[in-house]
Amino acid sequence: MTADGRRDSSATSYLGPKFMQRPNLHVLLNHRVLRLLHAKRTASSRVHFNAVEFREIVDGVVGHRHVITVSKEIILSAGSIGTPHILLHSGIGDRNALSALGIKSTHHLPSVGQNFTEQPAAIIHWSVSDNNTYERFTRNTTLMAEILEEWKVNKSGPLTGSASAHLGYMRLPENASVFETVSDPSAGPNTPHVELSFNNGAWLYPLPPTGNFLGATTIVVTPMSRGSISLKTSNPLDQPLIDPALLMHDFDRFAIRELFRLAFRLARKFVALSAWKDYILDIYGPLASVDFDNDSELDKYIQGQASMGLHPVGSASMSPRGAHWGVTDPDLKVKGVRGIRVVDASVFVEFNVFLTGCPVYIIAERAADLIKRSCVGVEWIML
Repeated sequence: MTADGRRDSSATSYLGPKFMQRPNLHVLLNHRVLRLLHAKRTASSRVHFNAVEFREIVDGVVGHRHVITVSKEIILSAGSIGTPHILLHSGIGDRNALSALGIKSTHHLPSVGQNFTEQPAAIIHWSVSDNNTYERFTRNTTLMAEILEEWKVNKSGPLTGSASAHLGYMRLPENASVFETVSDPSAGPNTPHVELSFNNGAWLYPLPPTGNFLGATTIVVTPMSRGSISLKTSNPLDQPLIDPALLMHDFDRFAIRELFRLAFRLARKFVALSAWKDYILDIYGPLASVDFDNDSELDKYIQGQASMGLHPVGSASMSPRGAHWGVTDPDLKVKGVRGIRVVDASVFVEFNVFLTGCPVYIIAERAADLIKRSCVGVEWIML
């Protein structure tokens, strides 16, 4: 968040007014990429992808088919869900899975869509006795319009902040029982396993019609479960099948269970301080009846309400050049074909622990250097 109450992003930083004026940058809104197309293949060469098929979609109405042919290469930046979805519909993936859907295989690359990794999250909510929480905005459309106007005019007010402004990162104890059977997935002894953030309001959908809340979000930041992105149909406008495989690994279940206990105990000590007297009322919902010392009870509750941390990575993983696994080489080019480079979080093999935004910018900056070396004067097609 900047000093003037505005949140910076890749759009404001990289696509600001002066950059939008560049003659080699063209941005199309309300368009959906369907697939990448390849040139006619000769017997001795790799498949060369040199075109992009897309359609305009406005208010659910699908427009005419368009194709753009590229002179250098395609930069695919559709994210950890969109990138494998496009690659698979382009015939790049496991040939057997594609054939089963009637999609012609152009390049057998079984790792596409595999290794999809998400951070599992679960939340503890407490009812509070004060109405100065985010529920007062989300339930009151008039007040929400007023604070939005205040932000637009003065860049001040509640919308200059976040509902989750307090967070911490922690490690499991070195002697935790889970490490008797599982290797530590963190990068080193100073790297956290879990995140805990406090929210001035509820992350509940649908939001209860009454009540005000304090939330504690618990997230496993070094998950070991691996899911997948796959296709449901051969229609590229249909949504893919997303399987985050949350909490499928013993480590993930152990870590979030212990964090839940820790969050509960820390919060209980925290809210017992005199400053919080009469503020916290009780744990909200069915969690109030769960025995926190009973592993099976706690596991059942967490598995029933765990959600995605919204930091997906890994579905087009980078691997060493010549490796038989992975989707991209270290230069971010798709293995075994010509003309496609992937630049987004899907190339990460695993989590870097923290949020994914900054690492994606780093990958993008590195990709820009690689592209400038090999593609002087390239027309940018951002997918």
